[in-house]
Amino acid sequence: MRICTRQSLRGSLYLCVLLLTSVCAFAQEGRVVRTAAAIPVKYALDRVTAIYGTTFMYEGDLLKNRTTNVVVEALKDRPVEEVLKRILYPAELLFLYVDKNHYTIVARQQKGKKVETLAPGAIAADEDLRTISGLVKDKSETPLPGVTIQLEGGRKWAVTDNSGYYIIAVPMNAQALIFTYAGMERKRVPLGPAASMNIYLESKTLDEVVVTGYQTLSKERATGAFSTVKAADLEKRRISSLSQVLEGNLPGLVSYNGSISVRGTSTFMANSAPLYVIDGFPVENTYYDISTGALRESVPNINPEDIENITVLKDAAAASIYGARAANGVIVVTTKKAKAGTTRLHFSGDFAVKPKYDLSYLRRASASELIDLTYNYFDNDPAYKANPLQEANRLRNYAGAITPAVDIMLQLAEGKITRDQADAGMDKLRGMDLYNNQLLKLLRPAANQQYNLSLSKATAGNAFNFSATFRNDQGYQRSDNNKSLGLNFRNVLSVNKWLTAEAGVFLNYGDSKGPGSDAISLTSMINGQLPFEPIFDANGNPLPLRNSLLPDEAADYKKYNLYSPDRILQDEQNYNQVRQLDIKTRAYGKLNARIRPWLTYEGMFQYEKNNGKSEQLLNAESYYMRDKMNSFTYLDTKGNVANKFPQGNGFRTFNNYLRAYTLRNQVNLNKSFDKHEIVAIAGSETREVKNNRDFMAMWGYDPLTLQYVPINNVTELMTGMTGLNRHQGRLYSYKDLLTKGEVINRYFSFYGNASYTYDDKYMVSGSIRYDLSNLFGTNPAYQYRPLWSAGGSWIMSKEKFMEHISWINLLKLRASYGINGNVSKESGPFMTVTYGLNTLTNNQTGSIKSPPNPNLRWERTTTTNFGVDFAILKDRLSGAIDVYQKKSDDLLTTVTIDPALGFASAILNNGAMQNNGVELMLKGQIIRQRKFGWDVTINGAFNKNKVTRVDLKPGTASALISDGDAGTNFLQGKPYKSLYSYPYAGLNNYGEPMIYGLDGVAVNAAVTNPDIARYSGSLVPVFSGALINNISWRNFQFSFMFVYHLGNMMRGDATVIGNLPNNADVISGVADKVWKQPGDELYTNVPRISWEYDPRKASFRSAYYRYGDQNVVSASYIKARNLALTYTLPKQWIKKIKVADARVRFQADNLFYIGFNGQGIDPEAWGLRSGGRYLPVMPAYNAGFNITL
Repeated sequence: MRICTRQSLRGSLYLCVLLLTSVCAFAQEGRVVRTAAAIPVKYALDRVTAIYGTTFMYEGDLLKNRTTNVVVEALKDRPVEEVLKRILYPAELLFLYVDKNHYTIVARQQKGKKVETLAPGAIAADEDLRTISGLVKDKSETPLPGVTIQLEGGRKWAVTDNSGYYIIAVPMNAQALIFTYAGMERKRVPLGPAASMNIYLESKTLDEVVVTGYQTLSKERATGAFSTVKAADLEKRRISSLSQVLEGNLPGLVSYNGSISVRGTSTFMANSAPLYVIDGFPVENTYYDISTGALRESVPNINPEDIENITVLKDAAAASIYGARAANGVIVVTTKKAKAGTTRLHFSGDFAVKPKYDLSYLRRASASELIDLTYNYFDNDPAYKANPLQEANRLRNYAGAITPAVDIMLQLAEGKITRDQADAGMDKLRGMDLYNNQLLKLLRPAANQQYNLSLSKATAGNAFNFSATFRNDQGYQRSDNNKSLGLNFRNVLSVNKWLTAEAGVFLNYGDSKGPGSDAISLTSMINGQLPFEPIFDANGNPLPLRNSLLPDEAADYKKYNLYSPDRILQDEQNYNQVRQLDIKTRAYGKLNARIRPWLTYEGMFQYEKNNGKSEQLLNAESYYMRDKMNSFTYLDTKGNVANKFPQGNGFRTFNNYLRAYTLRNQVNLNKSFDKHEIVAIAGSETREVKNNRDFMAMWGYDPLTLQYVPINNVTELMTGMTGLNRHQGRLYSYKDLLTKGEVINRYFSFYGNASYTYDDKYMVSGSIRYDLSNLFGTNPAYQYRPLWSAGGSWIMSKEKFMEHISWINLLKLRASYGINGNVSKESGPFMTVTYGLNTLTNNQTGSIKSPPNPNLRWERTTTTNFGVDFAILKDRLSGAIDVYQKKSDDLLTTVTIDPALGFASAILNNGAMQNNGVELMLKGQIIRQRKFGWDVTINGAFNKNKVTRVDLKPGTASALISDGDAGTNFLQGKPYKSLYSYPYAGLNNYGEPMIYGLDGVAVNAAVTNPDIARYSGSLVPVFSGALINNISWRNFQFSFMFVYHLGNMMRGDATVIGNLPNNADVISGVADKVWKQPGDELYTNVPRISWEYDPRKASFRSAYYRYGDQNVVSASYIKARNLALTYTLPKQWIKKIKVADARVRFQADNLFYIGFNGQGIDPEAWGLRSGGRYLPVMPAYNAGFNITL
């Protein structure tokens, strides 16, 4: 692979020299006005823009089939107006000056007249005229400069000024005026006696542009499946991250439970995240997971206010140019460019708050319910009824944690209190409510602040953008804070008439602090306490949490003077905090050289550097460190207490490093002649991505002197010992010592893409890409496998036989077929070995993770797509429908092999998967009036996933059922992420759960055969989409978005009460439903309470009930993701202080949801596979402002 890389660099250098030689030769040609081959007027205007910094407005089809022979570069020293005359006048076009390098282009109404004699509102001396004047605005009352006003049937015209004002002289018998403006509907206004008319223009659907990262295409001429969202759509609501931008706006892209996918999952083990491309470059987001050490993917950091548009490439024709990284879809982000004109300064601020958690969502059993369960336990425990004193003694000494309610019942058995006293004590506990009265005191409302500043300026030769974003997030715990600063700079320079250079730098700095893995988190605080266990006394002093020490264990703590086992929440939440520092940098440069009017060269280079540093001080006062030091205590030969572990603080540091570069050389061709247009690109790309991680732990650490105590007895400490506190003391190689890791991926690619358009109606396209990498095997048969695509489209609405169907504005048919790829970044063709340290010999050891695989190759995904784009009723209703099939094969999966080869299993390209789906997008302008408008967008996607080949079958039923969400166990013929359950058969006459065996007979016994597992449905939604409404009235804009995910399943609320009722996860309402006596099995499915020493208690009883198919419910839901109200301040209020635009906004997120499970479960705050409630998703309330100068 290194040879390929060197050859690519040498080839790239040769190509650069060759092309630059051609460019230099071209640059030395004489500066004379000369005639060249005809080129499209549009291309000539693009060159004018590049040289003079001009902008043009014109109707979408105005420049169609118009050509010019003018070489713009040869006229560089001439005034721009002279250049425009030479280009436009022979093509029967006029240009109208608007303001500061802004021009409107219109069709010339009368041929043969000298355009130079015309002027806005020009009149002839012999005409009887009158004057018409007024303002031209859009429906939001914004004045429109540069609107062209023409006399119907005549040659008189005018243009509005910066304030939208116009004046035109017309003959007395004139019938109407025509108002035209790029991006607006053409409007005919009949003339009456009035001398003043204010005109309101309606926006219309413009031709969309598709940005692939390698090239920019007109969506009308694209053959692939694309979805696009523009900056105007994003400005209608407050968005703080790219993930929020993507959700609900793009059909086929599903944002669900923290992950983003495009058209389903197409891999078992490789990367399943889409590829992100920013301003033409793939962006690397890989990092090492601190908890597992595995590589993960994240969504790029980018300021949403910098985004100009986002394009999602979904099928092979759209995404195959990215080759082996395109199987999961490609998300292309284009940032904003400076627009010609005055300097623009924009500032915005947002302030958001989330109320404290509503803990009632957790449905924890109340104090009263837990008291009833405690009575139930002791009233039915045979051992307690037979000999209360003996059972009480046994429970105190062997049962572990004793709750206040259990303690009362044990005191009753011990004769320390009477039944009346016990009942009184229980009644006192019933009235306690820890959640609302005490636990919430440790929390605070979460808050967020975000500020954005941007500055842009464009001139004839230079354009720059600068933006800065600052965020300050405060979590629910007082120690939970997160701050970040993002800077983005972009500059485009016209070096000369044939060369353009661009450079950009992105920097993001993050500083966060919060509870670490060994601290007491918010979740553990809530889940660990019962509602009648106070954490503060009556005077507000903190109380220790209940521990699980047995009496003799508690005595040992005093006997050996060990560190205290107490945990005090108020203190613990401030210990063992993790500080995370992240610096992410991305810098790039581009050169664009024009070789011929239809041929250009692009050289591009990007470098990425991400540094992540995580530091955790393990306070000696924390329970974690006290318990660790106690666990390494022992008695020396003299009987004194000694410790084999360094005393004091601990310190951990985890570092993540990423280095990546991309070098691309590309030639672009864009040639039009007669009715033909050819667009093509060809190039090569070299990339390298390097991930490093290192972890180190220090014990006996002093944060002042930065010194620590070296551990000499590593072998003994890693083998483990039992301390005087009866806990095991042990160090683990990953979390407690030193580890390092490195992954290097290198790629070399060469590619080509071409499209041909005939008569603006018929389009065909094709692409091919070869990817070489050190990730592949050595077998030549798999090293040069091309990834390719082909597509075609037909704009039927442009055919003559449809000209009479005026209500159809666009009808386009598309079809594509092709092959994309995917890769596992941690696989390789050679033997994969994991090295470690032997705990007995202290020598290095290695274990084979995967045997050598010379046939390792790309995972392949073949996609077939058929689509229709349409617009009807003057674009009031538009949309797209796509039907697709994605067949993925050569997927990496674990395969059982002959043990005689030395391995029981191996990771090979031997799996297959299929996704079939339909996508729909509808945009409708329901009401389109001058002061009131209502637009609706509906998008939806259906995706059905199925595993079509997999050789390794789960070994046990429990492995398949418990791991259904983890993606490690799956069955052929079912979705990749499926929910499997035990076939629940109810309770027997002892109140024990039963399941149906393979013979259909109900049994209460352990069954391990995986064939017993029953498919319960998909864990991921089958239908996903959004409903977006935008309503405007005068200066008010109201927007709301509902998202929906339908068709998947999850486990419902279920709790099996075993042993003493001392757990906080008991579900409210279960006390009345548990089996109590024979016959109850006819009315309830909830097993009886089991006792501490119960001969019928089995390990499978909880799993059968909790993971039974009777406990499967729908995971479908609809949620009001956000509602936003924006008010735009009137221009007359703000123009005095030289403000161009000012808005205030109020928004609410996650106000409510509609679930279809019947149990009040929000699937976004729920373990779909395990069936447990998470902390609820709370609504967020936001206020913000936007100011543009």
